[in-house]
Amino acid sequence: MMSTHWRLALGGAAATAVMSLGAAAVVGYYFGAVYAGAFLYGAGVGLVSFTSIAITAWLLGGKLSGERVLLGVAIYFGRLMLVVVAVGAPIFLASWPALALIGGFAGVYVVENVLLLIGAAKVRGAFGRGAGVGNRNGG
Repeated sequence: MMSTHWRLALGGAAATAVMSLGAAAVVGYYFGAVYAGAFLYGAGVGLVSFTSIAITAWLLGGKLSGERVLLGVAIYFGRLMLVVVAVGAPIFLASWPALALIGGFAGVYVVENVLLLIGAAKVRGAFGRGAGVGNRNGG
């Protein structure tokens, strides 16, 4: 049985991947195949990076031990280095259109955050119940 954490993370990644394919088709239609490829490459890097965030949250969300913390920190900094190299190198070498690449990468973060916020609210049961910040203890 898959935990709620992984169901949200993998469901958000799958939905984002499908939306990225649709967005890349639109980019390809208007700007050409090279731009669509750059967009998909950026989206792919974003998906890998966002999935590593889920791994870090899973490692640091349970019972903490020295090994889990070190592994979580290593994955976090590894993710940063992956993004710097995977996004920065093609832009520095001018082998991909920068705006399309960054658009795909940033688009993944925006869509995943929106999907995860909606999914987390549904899991917590906060939708439609009037739960708000001011409803706590006389707020």
